[in-house]
Amino acid sequence: MKSLLILFIAAATSLTALAQEDTKAKGILDKLSTKTKAYKTIKADFQFTISNKAEGTNESQSGKIVIKGDKYVLSISGQDVISDGKSMWTILKESKEVQINEIDEEDEEAISPNKIFTLYEEGFKYKYVKEDKGMHIINLYPKAAAEKSFHRIALYINKAKNEMSKVKVYGKDGTITTYSIKSFTPNTTIPETRFSFSKSKFPSYEIIDLR
Repeated sequence: MKSLLILFIAAATSLTALAQEDTKAKGILDKLSTKTKAYKTIKADFQFTISNKAEGTNESQSGKIVIKGDKYVLSISGQDVISDGKSMWTILKESKEVQINEIDEEDEEAISPNKIFTLYEEGFKYKYVKEDKGMHIINLYPKAAAEKSFHRIALYINKAKNEMSKVKVYGKDGTITTYSIKSFTPNTTIPETRFSFSKSKFPSYEIIDLR
């Protein structure tokens, strides 16, 4: 009986600590969300890394992203992706090809580039891990875990600036995808034309409409 009582107390203590950690994580994420949503636009430079120890993979690329509401322009590894919030144009420079797709809001796998700074707002449970070198580290766990190709996302939030500094996505296959923010500039003037595709700018490209 004494052993059962000790186990019960230990379990209750663990649950209380977990609740406190969740409350702390929620407070930090809510504060970050409020600040991020107040921005009219976001420009960021980042490093994109994919690693998998079992497969001996470790590749890094630099990229840029411009975000305005649900619209974005992403540039990385010889390709540009333009989205007006409804359609997406992927410009493959090496093969001189443009692929057009509709934005699938029901895609459970996709992490849309324009939501990388607010992806924690829907569909996740979260837990405060620790503070390390001026960073809050918070783990996100997908509620619909069986439908995802990843089991955890770690957010690194700059405590002093209240800004996202790094996002690490832990895939079920052992792949870790890391987005490290190198520069972050909010509220710059960006014309609407930046988020539209003009065929005239790519006269020699093959256009493949997959909508």
